[in-house]
Amino acid sequence: DRRGVTISIPEAGVFAVGNDELSDAARDLMAQVASTVADFPNELLVEGHADNVPIRTSRFRSNWDLSAARASRVVEFLIERGIDPGRLSATGYGEFRPRVANDSPASRAVNRRVDVVIATPDATSLPSVGSAP
Repeated sequence: DRRGVTISIPEAGVFAVGNDELSDAARDLMAQVASTVADFPNELLVEGHADNVPIRTSRFRSNWDLSAARASRVVEFLIERGIDPGRLSATGYGEFRPRVANDSPASRAVNRRVDVVIATPDATSLPSVGSAP
């Protein structure tokens, strides 16, 4: 999109439900992403997204908390893999930027994701896209 190239990583297989720890499969996938983007100078915008099912656990008070924590875990992993922290940002959008309407289990699964945007130079001034009608 106009902000750059977005790599969308679905929750399934990456994070356990209601958890922010990267699975082994996710670590392998993110290692590939890190090696791919390492040679680019672009900023990387890491955006956590959730569905609209409320969450309240001892660790996460809301979908905002969960989505931000997931984005932060991805940023931390990218830093561990040698990506310059100055190129990275982590944002949690909770359930407020769905890709599709949250009207079925399948749709909610689509919305639970982390997006890594390889940003164009002016992307930080552009709004995120992908909101459902």
